[in-house]
Amino acid sequence: MKRMIMALGLSALLFAVVPSSGAETVDRVVAIINDSIITLSELNAATAVAIDKLGVQGTEDKRKVEEVRNTILDSLIEQRLVKQAADKAGIEISDREIDNAVEDIKKQNNLTQEQLLVALAQSGLTQKEYREQLKEQIRQVKFINKEFRSKISIQADDIEDYYRQNIREFSGTAVYRMNMIFLPSDDRKVMNERLKLVTDGLSSGEDFRQLASHYSDGPSPSLGGDLGYMKTGEMESWIEEAVKSLQPGQASAAIARSEGVYFIQLTEFKAGETRPLAEVKGLIQDRLFKKIMDERFSFWLSEVKRYAHLEIRM
Repeated sequence: MKRMIMALGLSALLFAVVPSSGAETVDRVVAIINDSIITLSELNAATAVAIDKLGVQGTEDKRKVEEVRNTILDSLIEQRLVKQAADKAGIEISDREIDNAVEDIKKQNNLTQEQLLVALAQSGLTQKEYREQLKEQIRQVKFINKEFRSKISIQADDIEDYYRQNIREFSGTAVYRMNMIFLPSDDRKVMNERLKLVTDGLSSGEDFRQLASHYSDGPSPSLGGDLGYMKTGEMESWIEEAVKSLQPGQASAAIARSEGVYFIQLTEFKAGETRPLAEVKGLIQDRLFKKIMDERFSFWLSEVKRYAHLEIRM
């Protein structure tokens, strides 16, 4: 489903163009979809574009190329089914809509008319062929919007429920200040001796900073192993996981890693401010809308496939 939406997205059209395969060449049919066909040259051209984007060489990974090829064939079949439905619904596209789409693509990709023509030429397309591709893709987007988008309604209760259930997602970045003790494992005997001293010291209530200044080989031992302020996402995942379970003033148990043993002490915590519902209401509505849209389109497509005449001749 996501693949289909991307293929129909106007901002991606310039880079989703399929080189002309030469209409006069006798071609082999690789798929029949009701009264429509997909040719080998069409599949090859679309596969070549996708492989070029992924940076996969044909001789480099045949399995990967075959996976891409099968994915592209599925996508082409889905596009044919949507096209047939759009035909049946009588969806029409004006020249002005195509002109507007071209201008949007040029603007979004920072292209002049001359640069656009060069890009099309490199893809083996004439301007007329490109406009025809645009027309068809816009028509399919228009069909999807008419059949699904216009029938979706997001209620206020749905938005509030999503906000409550995902409140952490709308919280600002938390800030932690920590001290660290690091005991390297290059000399196991020394490490184990220091490990016992630090563990016993913490158990008896000794000051973490004093223990760091005496035994740590980590950052800033003279400053008690102070790491300064760090935000969520700025520290290594294992440190973040350890510090999130601590209260200010509390130290972690020994954390064993291949390079040695660590102790983390949280000294200060500043929670990020939670964005109010009014501020994120539009974002939540868009997410819920997309989720419902994807689900409905996916169900519709599966039903259309179920009753369509599909014949693969690979």
